[in-house]
Amino acid sequence: MAIRKRRDGFQVLVYAGLDPITGRQRYISRQVNGSRREAERLEARLKTQVADGGHVGTRARTLTEMVDIWLDWRASNGRDISPRTLDDYRNLAAAKIAPGIGRHPLGKVNPRLLDAFYQQLRREGNAWARPRTRTDGTRVPPRPGVSPGLSASRVLDVHVILSGALGLAARWGWIAQSPAAVARPARGRGVQRPLPTPAEVRELFAAVADDPEFAAFLRLSATTGLRPGEVCALRWVDVDPAGGRLSVTGNIVIGKGLPEGYIRKPPKSHHGVRHLALDQTTTEQLRDHQARRQAVAEEFGAVLVPEAFVFSCEPDSRRPIRPNTVAKRFTKKTKALGHGYTLYGLRHFMATQLGAVASANTVRSRMGHGSLAITSIYAHPVEEADQAAARYMGDLLDGRVSWQPARSLR
Repeated sequence: MAIRKRRDGFQVLVYAGLDPITGRQRYISRQVNGSRREAERLEARLKTQVADGGHVGTRARTLTEMVDIWLDWRASNGRDISPRTLDDYRNLAAAKIAPGIGRHPLGKVNPRLLDAFYQQLRREGNAWARPRTRTDGTRVPPRPGVSPGLSASRVLDVHVILSGALGLAARWGWIAQSPAAVARPARGRGVQRPLPTPAEVRELFAAVADDPEFAAFLRLSATTGLRPGEVCALRWVDVDPAGGRLSVTGNIVIGKGLPEGYIRKPPKSHHGVRHLALDQTTTEQLRDHQARRQAVAEEFGAVLVPEAFVFSCEPDSRRPIRPNTVAKRFTKKTKALGHGYTLYGLRHFMATQLGAVASANTVRSRMGHGSLAITSIYAHPVEEADQAAARYMGDLLDGRVSWQPARSLR
């Protein structure tokens, strides 16, 4: 602690403890343009504030700096987080938070500021950011028919980032409490995902009949309800074409910061690890697909090892096909057919159609949504139910059963 003479007055320095991140000593510096007595009174006030915890040492001076600290902490704190999610958080922080309210001092952020920020994001997207301008200085108008604002779910993603950053700052004692705890982002109405009918899925299958690998991918998606990333993550060691079964043990996640641009990661919980029965047609398509992949590998002098991916663009199938690659092909095909659903819609299609004839427990088990908490006594009945579910989806798509309006799965 010191009071130093300056040309226009005195500089007051008060020790504020160690920075919890760097371990370095921190000091509060104030300038007094007056007498030494005034500097001594300011020094006394600052000492009292430090004793009361009002000036905990920190290197995070702005909200942007705090968000950066939280992102680094979140990436290495041991809690599971998808690399894709973390990459998305970083992009949102750079594109929305930093140009919006990132410049505000950490201690000045309050619920009113956050609420206004969320409302502005809903209206205009880049809240308080510099508008896009051309080289001549004129503003770039929004595209016709496209709202410049963010969706409610996207604003909620921004709120998650700010809640994490400000909550961490409060837990570390850098601020008294988190203003995000009482802020309320705008919420929109949920949009129901478009679902295909069995007739549309059959039409889709007919349109891709000349591409057997793509046909096998779509057939597997529609009959099992696997996520696109889960289908891409399938390896031949996970598939038993002879027995008509497969095991779901992973998911493909893509991200710019990953070594090869993707990672095969295990499911988020043990519920996602599941064993599913396959119908006869799907099993036959997989057997034929395996034979084709084996022939391609031999043509290039490679070996199709058990750990090779079921769907791949490589001769030896050592790298998986990416979900976004399949999604783009799928969207192009469905648009040409005049259909309005996405690749992920096939997962919801399976759940909705199977929900009309199977128990909710069977559907949840195939979807990997939750645990049935079963004992070994019920293992055989559940196995039979899963096989019946596989047969029904195969018969439905092959036209051996008539379609009945299905109830939505909750």
